[in-house]
Amino acid sequence: MPLRRPTRRSLFAAKWAAIADWESAYFHEQATRPQTLGVAMADSPIGAAGWILEKFGKWADLPTTADGAPDIWSKFSEEELLTTIMLYIAPTSFVTGTWIYYGTRFEDSLTLPAGTRIQVPTGFAAFPDPVFLPPPRSFAEKTFNIVHWTDMLRGGHFAALEEPELMLADLRAFIATVLGARS
Repeated sequence: MPLRRPTRRSLFAAKWAAIADWESAYFHEQATRPQTLGVAMADSPIGAAGWILEKFGKWADLPTTADGAPDIWSKFSEEELLTTIMLYIAPTSFVTGTWIYYGTRFEDSLTLPAGTRIQVPTGFAAFPDPVFLPPPRSFAEKTFNIVHWTDMLRGGHFAALEEPELMLADLRAFIATVLGARS
């Protein structure tokens, strides 16, 4: 059987599968046992902080320290991280925050029905998220009315905190595109 040259789609799928193998346990836990995890996190502020900080350390676009660990403090201040943690702990919203994962699994709502096309003008800031890879533009254009697309050079899963200036500039450019199309 002759070897085939991999397509962008097959490379994307292979990369996604490799990442999902290591980074999807949190999703599975929240999708199958949201109340158990939520109550445990509400009962243990230190546990909740550890859970959240681990995500920031793995999912943000961070440089590494001399020992190879992610340098979380290079992008986030203590105040930003503590505020984020407290948004889950103080109102015990960790419990309800897990429900979206259960709902997604229960409703099987990760995908749209075949042939569905979203007509609303859509902008996409493709930040290099190390876990939730941005789709290839051609793939997104099959479902969404992409009127603005930016491939970002930096920023990860928490792009609004990591690169707020890039995010804001891109949002403004998208709005200008949409408003310009209406005049």
